[in-house]
Amino acid sequence: MSAQSTRGRRVKAAKQNNLLYLYIAVGAVLVVAVTALVIVLTRNTTEVKAPTAPVGRTEEGFYYKGNPDAPVKVIAFEDFQCPGCAFFSRNLAPILERDYINTGKVQFIYHELPLTNIHPNAVAAAEAARCAGDQDKFWEMHDQIFANQSLWAQLSSPLNTFSGYAGIIGIDRAAFDACMQAGTHREAILAAAEAATALGVQATPSFSVNGQIVDSNRLFTAVDAALRAAGR
Repeated sequence: MSAQSTRGRRVKAAKQNNLLYLYIAVGAVLVVAVTALVIVLTRNTTEVKAPTAPVGRTEEGFYYKGNPDAPVKVIAFEDFQCPGCAFFSRNLAPILERDYINTGKVQFIYHELPLTNIHPNAVAAAEAARCAGDQDKFWEMHDQIFANQSLWAQLSSPLNTFSGYAGIIGIDRAAFDACMQAGTHREAILAAAEAATALGVQATPSFSVNGQIVDSNRLFTAVDAALRAAGR
């Protein structure tokens, strides 16, 4: 066997080893990247707090927070899968809560309006909030659903995800799951959507401020005007 042939085999083996090390390194990087992505997508980064204002349900069965005798009643017509509604919940609702709801000026009422033609998971999300409401955690689930909208909105079925949220907010998951499976609140939610449509509400989020329908851009102006009209 010639020295040249031996060197050739050694060079070839070295190249193969280098490729093997490269594949191992790339594989390790991919594993780390995928693991990091899973952690980012599944962790709950938003701290959900219970409302400090009074909470309850209206005679029609809609959940509210704020003084029932407040001079201004704001009815929010929203769809849990609506990106604009999630933006309002995360960015504008905290201001409304701090300056108007917690100070006794506004009673804030949540009225479901699932746009099922474009948001197939909207009804299930609304059911999840009401099923949590059966255990006195409507607003906590409301906030959890909106805070994580991007994680469940495109799922073929978000039920397991919502069940996970039930555990996060500290309610009985078995009772929650049974409520969801039974469709306990589905009829009421669909009726709420019909009632909103009958009022002429066509988009979400929309708001009724003492009977005046406005969008989120005009909400605070309408609330201030209603407070002035009430002498507040």
